Amino acid sequence: MTERRAWWVLSGIVFALMCYYLPWFTHSTAGFTTNGFDLAEWTSLHPAVRSSSPAMLTSFLLRVPQWAMIAALALIANRFGDARVRWVLRGMAALLALRFFPPIDYFSNARNDPNYRQMMQLFVLSVIAVVTAIGLYRLPGRGQAGVLVAVLLAGIGSGWTGLSRASVLLDNFEIAVKIGPGFVGFIGLSAVLIMLTVWPRQREHKVGEAPSSLVTLLDTSGAK
Repeated sequence: MTERRAWWVLSGIVFALMCYYLPWFTHSTAGFTTNGFDLAEWTSLHPAVRSSSPAMLTSFLLRVPQWAMIAALALIANRFGDARVRWVLRGMAALLALRFFPPIDYFSNARNDPNYRQMMQLFVLSVIAVVTAIGLYRLPGRGQAGVLVAVLLAGIGSGWTGLSRASVLLDNFEIAVKIGPGFVGFIGLSAVLIMLTVWPRQREHKVGEAPSSLVTLLDTSGAK
């Protein structure tokens, strides 16, 4: 991946993260118009989610897309030649991981709260993702691209599944909601990011140099 394409991927990650905080569900009343982060919080309060097996699965699935963007940001940092850019992006990913850091109550009298415990687990997983991405700096480009695609697919799959499960919970309350632009934007941008990552790079030629395909054609004609 060229550094120019890395800038495009970085822009897509930023916009996809913004879409995570745009409405994933829309409703005529503002109270039920929620983004991905708030929807995960709402589902964490539902008794069916807390008693599910595994517990808090719906909330976890709705939080994984944000984790995926944190990991993707740390991974794409490796594609920049300037060390300052790389470390700034890694620092941004680490700061975004703080969104999962649970309230101070978790460390005093709420250690058994499943929601806070899950947030702490995702915070630790986010830090691990950033540190692992730094360790993958020397990995060949194709290997890093494969890891990035896997992370993006995890974000798409978990977000889609989590939203479906949350929709069932809202239907049980007879709350009619529609899929919001945030979810559509997140899925669409993630798909575009995968395409940018796996799309083969065209060989660049210098000014005055004929493209390789033209050279091959001329050589073939000369041989005849």
